[in-house]
Amino acid sequence: MFLTMPSVLVTGAARGIGRATTLRLAVGGWDVIAGVRRPEDGESLTQADPARISPVTLDVTDPDQVAALDASLPPRLDAVVNNAGVVVGGPVEALPPAELRRQLEVNVVGQLAVTQAVLPRLRASRGRIVFVSSVSGRVATPMTGAYNASKFGLEAMADALRMELR
Repeated sequence: MFLTMPSVLVTGAARGIGRATTLRLAVGGWDVIAGVRRPEDGESLTQADPARISPVTLDVTDPDQVAALDASLPPRLDAVVNNAGVVVGGPVEALPPAELRRQLEVNVVGQLAVTQAVLPRLRASRGRIVFVSSVSGRVATPMTGAYNASKFGLEAMADALRMELR
């Protein structure tokens, strides 16, 4: 009997939680498509497990790179881990609107764009969508208002998507 390994796309796979998630899933037998913004970050991940990790250049805020995902993914995709994110810190009163837009583009809009791009494959496989959030999506703190807003927004979007897809 021929078995195929489950496959997963992990965004923000270059460092931190994304890198740890990528490596752990690969060790667990998953074929991981690792979304990274810089090719050299993908090379580093591939060296860790060339049989299981396939990097793809993916800036979640770049519509062309998100659209190109379709050609970079296997026919079957079992999960997406939306991990890509940034932290824009500082007092809200001094935050340039462009920085707030960047915060929301990466942490909310980009994650939705990736999810929409892979949703046909996930529907076909009855796969899973994971959004990496934070306690900052439940409790606001000083000097992290933009980040809090993005994580509160991500929580709401994920909850609405959960109900809509059910």
